[in-house]
Amino acid sequence: MTAVHRFRGGALPVVEPSDGLPLTEVCAKVPGRVDSALADFDFRRATRAVWTVVEEANRCIDAARPWVLARREREGDPAAGARLDAVLVALVAACRVLADELRPFVPGAAARIAERLTPADGRLPTPRPLFPRLREDTRPV
Repeated sequence: MTAVHRFRGGALPVVEPSDGLPLTEVCAKVPGRVDSALADFDFRRATRAVWTVVEEANRCIDAARPWVLARREREGDPAAGARLDAVLVALVAACRVLADELRPFVPGAAARIAERLTPADGRLPTPRPLFPRLREDTRPV
């Protein structure tokens, strides 16, 4: 995850995700909602449930503004640093939930997401695009 690299040098903070974050609550409910939808063969409802994680993660980023928290931390505000750590951990946890819940729909992409969220030597792998752009000379005609 790029934000972990930008703000923490790739090292995922060792803190518990905040139970007060709506993102954490959404992530806790999604697996059951997806399982229920798939049991009913309702793929639209399952994908809508997965999408709620994406929407809530975007709201979390908009509300927390991690770039502002990082700036405040650099200016000497330790509370901003603690909040940034909690937000980063919650966002990575949300991405892990996405990887798990996307597996039935796009197994290859889900595996790539999970791979990018697996620390090696305490650091997340260097970020790279999940779906790299095709160069102009390699596009199908």
